[in-house]
Amino acid sequence: MSLPNVNPTAPIDQEEFVAILLPNIYGAVRWACLRYQGCVRKDEVDDLSQQIIVKLIEGDCRRLNSFKRHSSFETWLQAVVNRHVYKSLCRRIRAEDLDEIDQDALIYSPPQDGDIYAAEKRKLLFRALGMLSDQEMLLYRLWFVYELDPIKIAAVFGTGVRIIYKRKQTLVLKLTRLVQTFQSH
Repeated sequence: MSLPNVNPTAPIDQEEFVAILLPNIYGAVRWACLRYQGCVRKDEVDDLSQQIIVKLIEGDCRRLNSFKRHSSFETWLQAVVNRHVYKSLCRRIRAEDLDEIDQDALIYSPPQDGDIYAAEKRKLLFRALGMLSDQEMLLYRLWFVYELDPIKIAAVFGTGVRIIYKRKQTLVLKLTRLVQTFQSH
């Protein structure tokens, strides 16, 4: 395939372009589809071929006139086709990926639901706090309310920092179990 012998700076006639290149564009699209997706559907090749023709002749053949004859026309056309087919397939794949999104993940609860949920959690936590011993309650206040440094908390309890970390971990587990127990009732 080659462009008719025309002046490289002269504009290309659209009708002549379509008549000469349609079969060649079709072949280039078939090759690109095989390259990028491994199979070819006739309707897809037809659609992509028409899209490329429109793309090349739109804007008074602006894209077609961008061929500077630095390579053969076949090479240039195949590069144009490859790029268009690749982009089209990528767009289709992204659209298919969106179809696979769990629709429930797109549903958001009103902010009031979050507020109600947080209030219920606080209520359960306060109920669980009422079940703690005086030592556990003191540790809770120093660690979570006053946010004291573990070294200072260890000094208050007269023990090592490691012991404070272990007590804190035990306290968190106890509170978690109590909240879960209250939640299930």
